[in-house]
Amino acid sequence: MQENVIRIEQRLQEQGRILIFPIDEGLALLAPFGVALALQAALLGIILGLASYLIWKRLKGDGGIEALLAMLYWFLPKEISPLKSWPDSAVTMWRG
Repeated sequence: MQENVIRIEQRLQEQGRILIFPIDEGLALLAPFGVALALQAALLGIILGLASYLIWKRLKGDGGIEALLAMLYWFLPKEISPLKSWPDSAVTMWRG
């Protein structure tokens, strides 16, 4: 009877990881370190990597990338927003 059991992965929405960090946090940590290491400034790279990681973690907050994109959509003017193809958030009433 146990042969007919189908297991469904429970973590389908989980973000990929670099080492133990989510991809975006891992890039914020390792990219400055990699550049500084290529320029032979490892100590500066460690400091800049930790600083960029902490700043990114603070900006991202608990909501993740989705919350950061939502904040960009609602608070930036359409002219400088990276989400130019989306409808304008300043419109309070749409008439159809």
